[in-house]
Amino acid sequence: MTTPHILLVEDSNFMATKVVETLESAHEFVITTVSTAVEARSALQNGSYDCIISNYELPDESGVELAESLRGDDSIPSVPLIILTGRSLEPLAKDAIEAGVTEFVYKGDQATGDMDVLANRVRIVLQAHRETSTTEVDS
Repeated sequence: MTTPHILLVEDSNFMATKVVETLESAHEFVITTVSTAVEARSALQNGSYDCIISNYELPDESGVELAESLRGDDSIPSVPLIILTGRSLEPLAKDAIEAGVTEFVYKGDQATGDMDVLANRVRIVLQAHRETSTTEVDS
């Protein structure tokens, strides 16, 4: 498996730094960081990413709104999107899944340590996305 290239959409400098430092050093991911949904769409149109990790609350829209806008944009390749949030996940789940969010990770569990849960979720969604893409190509 090649090194995953992740687009991180996070407006908190503290959290962005923590995610980048930990996922790059402990889990060998390559991370590009932007802080708004507008910057995320621009990055996705101009670069190649395997997965998006987005904060739920962004300055210009929510991570769910970002997911929904990406799903309807044929100029941006389909990649898994993980929402990283400090909010309770249950109230967000239905709308987020309908919008195209692939997975959720509770931010409070990731603020310290090696971010093993987040890294594991990235690996799982990438594997599932590859298998789905391969199946669609073979059909």
